[in-house]
Amino acid sequence: MEVKTLERQCKALANERRLLILKELKRRHTASVGALAKVIHISLKATSKHLAILKAADILESRKRGLTVFYRLSLDQHAPVSQVLALL
Repeated sequence: MEVKTLERQCKALANERRLLILKELKRRHTASVGALAKVIHISLKATSKHLAILKAADILESRKRGLTVFYRLSLDQHAPVSQVLALL
């Protein structure tokens, strides 16, 4: 794995809200921005920003259905991310 990729993923994982999002997605497998915002008790805008960081780090995948965006854990996780997910 490239050092820059590892750095980006470690930075993405170093946030309590993002860890809560990952924990919820591990439990649910897929969820909309609105559903995740409700569970972690922050605004849609803040949730979207956290999701964008996780997606840019290749930790999440998204798909759009109508106006709703759904997120799930990426199927191809690197070892550091897999180890953090196992702890959640």
